[in-house]
Amino acid sequence: MSVSDTFGLQLAKYTNVAASAILIYDYFVTLHSEVQWAWGRKWGIIRIAFTISRYVPFAGALMTSYSAVKTWGTQDCAPFNDAVNGLHFLGIIASEGLLISRVYAFSGKKKAYLIILLSFGLVILVTCVILSAALINWNIPEPVTPPCVLEGARSSAFPYVLLMFFEIVLMSTTAILRYRHYLGSHSVLVKNIYRDGLLYMFGITMISTANVIVILVLPLSYSEMLNTPQIVAHSVLASRILFNLQVSREQPLLLTHRSTNAMDLLSRPHEFQARPRDSETACESDEA
Repeated sequence: MSVSDTFGLQLAKYTNVAASAILIYDYFVTLHSEVQWAWGRKWGIIRIAFTISRYVPFAGALMTSYSAVKTWGTQDCAPFNDAVNGLHFLGIIASEGLLISRVYAFSGKKKAYLIILLSFGLVILVTCVILSAALINWNIPEPVTPPCVLEGARSSAFPYVLLMFFEIVLMSTTAILRYRHYLGSHSVLVKNIYRDGLLYMFGITMISTANVIVILVLPLSYSEMLNTPQIVAHSVLASRILFNLQVSREQPLLLTHRSTNAMDLLSRPHEFQARPRDSETACESDEA
């Protein structure tokens, strides 16, 4: 193994372990928000997706870090790697589900947007699974590497290309909704949903783009460098979108006549509805 390959593998190990540390740090930083907005609330699709996107990445990130530092020797690592890949897929799917629900809410809960985005997301998911699991000859030269080394194949970039494309679709849909329905709105909620949504989805798109470049351009010893950072970015950013949305929902809404109907729909309680605990206490006191 060349010096360049050794450096690439070592760098990939460092970035995966560092990303796991970032995930743990962010969890404790945002734990207060999770307790306030999620714990004790009714279980539904949104909360299930949030819980999966919040906690499954811990297992995936820690298992990837373990695989990076472990010396496998003659052991068969294929089942372990398959489990790690499955956890990564599950975490990303749940995070994308949260992003879809955010766009759906921003549309005024119009089912047409939900159906289109879910259908398109399902097509992307099935295609990613086929590209990841099927034995397809892409005519891409792949050097022979020892078994159980932290390296991927060039073809592993294609699922990230599709993921990047899906994020661009979500960002474009959000921008279209903003200028079609909320252009004259001064609502803090609208501004926060739009700003946070575009900012965080742009961040996920950038990490996916970087992943594609690393896999296709750099030597294969670097190919797994952004494996854990990818799932960490999805988990962290998707959770923050939801937390910021809940905070904004508690602020006064300054609606304009052009956005009243959509915002009325958006401000109605849904499966992840939450109020600050102080507000609940005040309500209970009033009722007493």
